[in-house]
Amino acid sequence: SKSTNVGIPQDETFLPCIFFEPTIASDSSSKPKTISAAGLHFIATHQYRPGSPTYLDSFLNPFWTFLTDLLPLWLAPNMVTTFGGLHCGLAYGVLWYYAPDFDVSPPDWVVALCAYCTMAYYTLDCMDGKQSRRTGTSSPLGQLFDHGFDCICTLAHLATVSSYVVCGGTYWYILLQTTLQFAFFMAQWEEYFTHVLPHCAGKVIGVTEVNYSLGILALANSLIDREAFYSRPMSAVLGEAFGRQLPIFVRELELRHFLMTGWGIMSAVLMILSIRRVIFHPRVAKPSYTTVQRLKQQVNALSKLATPFALYVGGFLIPPTSVRTRYLSVTMGLAFSLITKKMIVYGMAKMAFAVVQWDAVPFLLAAIWIRYDDRLTREGADFVLGVLCFWYTWRMLRWVHLTIYQICDRLDINCFTIKKRKIM
Repeated sequence: SKSTNVGIPQDETFLPCIFFEPTIASDSSSKPKTISAAGLHFIATHQYRPGSPTYLDSFLNPFWTFLTDLLPLWLAPNMVTTFGGLHCGLAYGVLWYYAPDFDVSPPDWVVALCAYCTMAYYTLDCMDGKQSRRTGTSSPLGQLFDHGFDCICTLAHLATVSSYVVCGGTYWYILLQTTLQFAFFMAQWEEYFTHVLPHCAGKVIGVTEVNYSLGILALANSLIDREAFYSRPMSAVLGEAFGRQLPIFVRELELRHFLMTGWGIMSAVLMILSIRRVIFHPRVAKPSYTTVQRLKQQVNALSKLATPFALYVGGFLIPPTSVRTRYLSVTMGLAFSLITKKMIVYGMAKMAFAVVQWDAVPFLLAAIWIRYDDRLTREGADFVLGVLCFWYTWRMLRWVHLTIYQICDRLDINCFTIKKRKIM
């Protein structure tokens, strides 16, 4: 089928599609399309609805406004976002040099640099929207650009934590990455169906608290002997008296593994709550629906999690000792990021999202190959993942370029500069 190209734009959010999304009609342009004409209409008419701020948001808002007022008026909001993202790129690059596979602890100054980059990134992330309103250049592209950077910057946050707890080459690292990226995808999946992006739990804890806490935690870790601190068994952490009350497997867990177990449990709870909010949301389970209709819509919504769940499982298929952790992390991270970016854009464009996302297939096939082919050496497995790293990088940059080009053309704006309006 083809997406509606004329007449009243159709909301395709609940359109069932398993293997392929509806074909996007072409026009006179030679460029491939990633967004349908109806999707561009919904993006152009999108109205941003900010969530309720936490106490910390309200406290820091004057500070963010003050910093934004220092920026020149010619600076495009997306450049503010990009500058923030470059901080994450700097932290990731330095960590790659000093802790390439997260199996050694980097120098203290590197961890301190990551702390600064984490807090600077989030501060700039809070300033870009203010700069857009200050310059009168607010647009749906800004929101998409912001969330797209958030998607890829999760890898920098992950690298920072993994480097100071030293969990590379283990399934613990895979647990950290897969749960983080799956949870991030689910937040976009929830917004896709409910039009509400979850960003806080009440007034106390939200993304602001989490991001600044990551920065403060990294700074604190730059001041201690991290290897000695995180390798302690829980019996030593809790003390002899309290430790005896715990099961033996808990007492013998190293502190780092105990914390990562807690992260996994917390992530699972948040995911379950997200599923509950979606399948019982009035847009999915309308009161006017029959039981069968409601069940169909709920299954349709849940089916969109199939591909990211396959990536989640695919990460555990690869024995962590059979490949370099960084190669596995980048390849899997880019695959997750690509389908998450697609979910972000399609949510705003109200386009159908297929159950099977073919961009995940190369990674999944590589995971099966590495797992079950005993003739494949570690060098061979690294080569396979290395090739996929380059392929996913090209694929993501190509998709992002085409998407931004379409949106800029539809909204008559520039991505990285403020376009001068013609005076009639």
